[in-house]
Amino acid sequence: MNGILRVQLTIAVIFIMLSIALPAFAYGSSSEDLIGAFSLQKTIKLASSSECFPSSKASDPLSPPQAPLAGALADDQPPGLVNFGFGPETVSSESDQAINFSAHVIDDESGMWASAAYFASPSRNQTAMALFRPENRTFGNSRDGVYTARMQLPEDGDGKIETGYWQLVNLTMADGENNRRILQADDMARLGLPFRLLVT
Repeated sequence: MNGILRVQLTIAVIFIMLSIALPAFAYGSSSEDLIGAFSLQKTIKLASSSECFPSSKASDPLSPPQAPLAGALADDQPPGLVNFGFGPETVSSESDQAINFSAHVIDDESGMWASAAYFASPSRNQTAMALFRPENRTFGNSRDGVYTARMQLPEDGDGKIETGYWQLVNLTMADGENNRRILQADDMARLGLPFRLLVT
């Protein structure tokens, strides 16, 4: 064994003995001064995590089962309304006649998940909802489809339906990534679409 190799071996043995004999704090007073390889693990909870926020999906019929995570090509545009109508537009408070709805909805990315038309009585004490779901699609597909729904006007505690004009509170459309478009009565009027029904 030549002299240079013997010196290198001696230095290596000294370093090994020092690393065993001295605690880590002997090398410095901060973590930046420590010698060696270290691994850190940190869990980051996203805002959509159910652990961060209480889930409201059970009470919201428009929320998709699980919205995909956002990405570079993620769908960030809400659905669009092509057409909307219902009939009859006049019903009797004495009958239990349902109102039939139709909506033509488009969404060019994730597709329409659900839509709902919310109505309120003249006093706003009674409300009703027409829900459009994928299983009620009668034509097309989730990206361009026609949906139907039925709405029954509710009775109050005395078994009566409030008479007068029931007005659309809003029409809310949600796609598969939970992007939403909300159209109110004024929006429907500008589009030339019906937004109220008469109860006699």
